[in-house]
Amino acid sequence: MKSHHRRPGLRAYADRMNARRFSIAALFAAVLAALVVALLPTGQVMSATGGPGGVTVTHNYSVSLFQVDGAWVLVVVSVPVLLALISVLVRNRVVKVAATVLLWIGCVLGMMSVGWFFLPTAVLMTFALRPAAPAQPISPMPVG
Repeated sequence: MKSHHRRPGLRAYADRMNARRFSIAALFAAVLAALVVALLPTGQVMSATGGPGGVTVTHNYSVSLFQVDGAWVLVVVSVPVLLALISVLVRNRVVKVAATVLLWIGCVLGMMSVGWFFLPTAVLMTFALRPAAPAQPISPMPVG
């Protein structure tokens, strides 16, 4: 029978590294979502002007949230990025849980606008909180 004993410190290290990878992935997802929300054209504008002879000329064009609402949008989309950054930089689990819960609340409250864009970040931050596996492997039940 093959023995599956590992050093307890090695398993704990592997769990921390997996959590860190999820935290870093969450940060990248938050930055990407913030850029998409702020800078990519996500809205439509239609303008109509009266021309000579009673002819109406209409123009449709796409606009970004930044073009429509101005620089304050950058403040709004930076909040999820900062929460994800906290998850990467801080080692305290309580702080990480608080940042994750705040992001989930922001996603739910913002569902009618930009909350959907940050759902992948919230999911990745939740995965980063996964509890560590036990340090000692559980022995298989003896057969017989």
